[in-house]
Amino acid sequence: MKTPRIYYGAVAVFWIAALVIGTAGAASVTQQGTGSNQTHKTELFGPQKMTLMLSNLTAKGYDVSAIQTAVTNGDYKTAMTLLQQFRTAHPDAFPARIAGTGNVTWTGRGGHRTTN
Repeated sequence: MKTPRIYYGAVAVFWIAALVIGTAGAASVTQQGTGSNQTHKTELFGPQKMTLMLSNLTAKGYDVSAIQTAVTNGDYKTAMTLLQQFRTAHPDAFPARIAGTGNVTWTGRGGHRTTN
């Protein structure tokens, strides 16, 4: 028994359509070109986070103008060095670290975690 060519053509069109629709659906799930698959991310990072931290320290009465000037000029290496010196000189300016935080190991399928 010969299978008609129309049958092969219909099957080929079906699989091509399935591949195109599947690819388009997968592309719409990920944000192409952003380097991230997280939507609605409102977390601050980089200069914005540093500026917010410096404004909070200024509001507490600390003089961080040298660090702020380095950040404004884009000299983040100097800003980080000055921030480390400030942190050493004023350990009370920053919240204390909570004991037990740090390395977290995720185990199991339910997302259970243990801290080291």
